[in-house]
Amino acid sequence: MKYTLLALLFLVALTAGAQTSGMITYEEKMDIWKNLPPDRQDMKDMIPQYNTTQFEMIFSGDESLYRPKKQEELPPVSSNTPPGPPRGMGFGGRATRVVYKDLAKDTIIDSRDFMQKQFLITGSPKARKWKIGKGQKDILGYKCMEANFRVDSVTTLVAWFTPQISISNGPSDYQGLPGMILQVDTNNGERTVTATEIKLDSVDTSVLVAPNKGKEVTPEEFEKIREEKMKEMGMQRGGAVGGQQMMIIRQ
Repeated sequence: MKYTLLALLFLVALTAGAQTSGMITYEEKMDIWKNLPPDRQDMKDMIPQYNTTQFEMIFSGDESLYRPKKQEELPPVSSNTPPGPPRGMGFGGRATRVVYKDLAKDTIIDSRDFMQKQFLITGSPKARKWKIGKGQKDILGYKCMEANFRVDSVTTLVAWFTPQISISNGPSDYQGLPGMILQVDTNNGERTVTATEIKLDSVDTSVLVAPNKGKEVTPEEFEKIREEKMKEMGMQRGGAVGGQQMMIIRQ
């Protein structure tokens, strides 16, 4: 199998175009019900199962910018859509998150809102030790291969990448595989990030500018701020917010 995967990578690389720029639209989808206790049907009746946010990733060479799609660019809402948060509103500031990367300079700037404060989390891209698996599938006509990473004892990532787009990048803060990442699945559907449209043509590279508004912190400093705030809220409200279990998204 090892030699089969290597051969596939080689053959796909031979057929890959020299395209180094483009735009990929991703859908981030959160299964809100997944971590609710089985006996909390009352909560399920009050909230939709999924929260989705549309993002776009503009890339050119080693630079990329991952940002929410503009409201007017989103498809119309179906009349069957269950009530929930307004479109564009995500959990934990996801819908306002902007991630700039310059892989050649080993730089990532993650701009996000947390508790109504804007932060610029600046550092190097996460070095994940991906393990390429045996799985293969098609996403939007691109042949993808599977890779796995164990974050901790309770969190597992499965990424699907395509060597046909020969850039070692991906959505949000995911990268580090021999090809573009088109899907990331956290804990078997708890959260998915999936490419829904790929445009490999000339892009406006003037948008590839690092965000600069907010308090600049390191990833370690931001994690400490977040942990302290969650502890504070837990102490004040008995480990819950508004009497309900709060889902904390670390990715």
